[in-house]
Amino acid sequence: MKRFLLFLLIAILPSLVFAQVVYQDLTATGIYQFIDELANLSIVSVNSAVKPYSRKFIAEKLREANNRKENLNKRQQKELDFYLRDYNLELQADLSYITQNSFFKKKKNFRLPFNPLSFEYKDSLFTFSLRPVLGISYIINENGTAYHRWNGAEVFGYVGKHFGFYASLRDNHESQILVTPDYLTQDEGAAWKGSPKGGGDYSEMRGGITFAWNWGSVAFVKDHFQWGDHNHGSNILSGRTPSFPYFNLRMKPVSWFEFNYTYGWLVSEVIDSSKSYPIAGGTRASYFNKYFAGSFFTFTPLARLDISLGNSVIYCADNINPAYLSPFLFYFNYGYSEGSGKSPYYGKEVQTFLNISSRNIKHLHIYADLFVNRFSLKAISYKAGFSLSDFPLNNLSLSAEYTRNNSEAYASGLSTTTFASNRYNLGHYLEENSQEFFVALSFKPLRGLNVDASWMLAQHGEGINLKSLDYWNQELCASVKYEVINNAYVYLEYRKSWTAGNVKYNPSIYQGNTNNLITGINIGF
Repeated sequence: MKRFLLFLLIAILPSLVFAQVVYQDLTATGIYQFIDELANLSIVSVNSAVKPYSRKFIAEKLREANNRKENLNKRQQKELDFYLRDYNLELQADLSYITQNSFFKKKKNFRLPFNPLSFEYKDSLFTFSLRPVLGISYIINENGTAYHRWNGAEVFGYVGKHFGFYASLRDNHESQILVTPDYLTQDEGAAWKGSPKGGGDYSEMRGGITFAWNWGSVAFVKDHFQWGDHNHGSNILSGRTPSFPYFNLRMKPVSWFEFNYTYGWLVSEVIDSSKSYPIAGGTRASYFNKYFAGSFFTFTPLARLDISLGNSVIYCADNINPAYLSPFLFYFNYGYSEGSGKSPYYGKEVQTFLNISSRNIKHLHIYADLFVNRFSLKAISYKAGFSLSDFPLNNLSLSAEYTRNNSEAYASGLSTTTFASNRYNLGHYLEENSQEFFVALSFKPLRGLNVDASWMLAQHGEGINLKSLDYWNQELCASVKYEVINNAYVYLEYRKSWTAGNVKYNPSIYQGNTNNLITGINIGF
C-alpha cells in the first residue's frame, strides 16, 4: 500500500500542462480503425499494442493529422473532419465550434448537437457530455432467428486540467443466449441475470475516475482493456471478459519508452465452502478472491518500431498481496504459493509476453507476439499478421493473421488461478489447443462507408491433440457498414458458416452449415 501511495503522490505533483483521460470504448471500431490507418500511412505514431486509447489521445492524433491534411486523400480528409466534430470537445476551449445541426446555438456553455447525438457542456473548469446508447442486432438463418437489443446511456467529463470521469450503463437482452464462457466466439462476455433458458438479460456497467499529467496517468476504473496487436482478437489480453475493476498506471516520460501497469480484481466464480453458510431455503455462497497484476514495457528503438515486454500473475488469496502492487516486479521469482498453504486452492500462475510492431514501411503494419504461461513450451500462444492500407489502391486495405495456441497456453492446475474472469478466458477466444487463419479485405469508397469481405478458419483440438479436432468453424463474410453520424451505425452482413464438432462451443443458431443474414442499427456502443 505504501508503494501505491508513493506512485499516486508522484502523479499528483506535476501540474504544468493540460492532460486529461477518459477512455474510449473498444467497441468504437470506426475511430480505432481510422487511427490505425493514419499510423499505417506514417501520419501519426501510436503504440497500438495497448488499448483503450483515451479520448484526449485520439483528439491529439486527429489534430496531428489535421496539420498534415494535404497528405490525406479526399475520403480521409472527410473522415478526419467527421471525427473532429466529436473530439473537438477535447481540443477546443469552448463549444463555439458546434455551429451546425444543434439546439441552443446562442448559449455560451452548452449545446444539444445532432452529430454526435449528445448534450454537451463546457466552461473554463468543467466539461460534461451525456449520450444515449441504443441498438438492435437481428440474425436469421436456416436454424431460426435471434436478436440482441440494448439500451442505456453514457456520461463523461473533465474537472480542471487533470481529472477525468466517465460512466456507461447498458442493459442487454438476447432472445437466444449468444455468449457464454463455453462458446468460442469473440462476442463480449456477459454476466447473466439468474439462470437464463432460451433468452436472457444482463447489464454492463463501465466507468471510473482518472488523474493525468503531461507524461502519464493513473486511473481506477471498471472497464475492458487489451494488450497485444491484432486484427482478429488478441491472444495476450483480449478485453473479451465482462468488465472488472482495475487500477492502471501509465507512464511515458520519454519518446522511446512507455510503461503500463494494471492491477485488477477478477471474478473467480469458485465457491469457498469453508466460508459459505446455510440460510433459509439454501446456502449463502462465498467465493474465492482472485487478482490480476500485469506490467507492459514498450521500447521504441526506431521511429514506428515498438518492442513490448511484459509479465502478469493471476493469484488467489484472502487479501491483496502488497508485493503485487509494485509495478516493476518480475512475478515468476516471487514465491510460488499464496495463503501459506491454508487451502489447496490458493496459489498463482504467471505469464510472460512479447509484442513486436513495425510500421517502418509506409502503408504496412507488421506485428507478432508471443504469450507464455508458466514458462512451458506446451503453454505458448503466438500470433503473426499484417495490415496493408491504401496500397496499391486508395481506400483499400488488406489484412491477414495466424494464431496458434498450444495445448496448455491458458490452462491452470487450479480452478482459482485460471487465466479467466467470470470463467471467460482473458486471452484468445479459442483458448488453448487451437489455431486460427484470418484474411480480410476492406474498401472505403465514401466517408463512413465500409465494404468488407473476410475468410476465417478456426480449429480447436480434442484434449491436448490439435490433430484430433473437437470443433471446427469456417466462415466467409461480406458486410456493409455505414457510420451515419458519430457513434451511430447501420449495417448488413451475409455470413456463410460451416461448423462441426462439439455443440457446446457454439450457440444453437450457428450450428451446422448456415447462411446467416445479420442486420442492425446502433447509437452509441
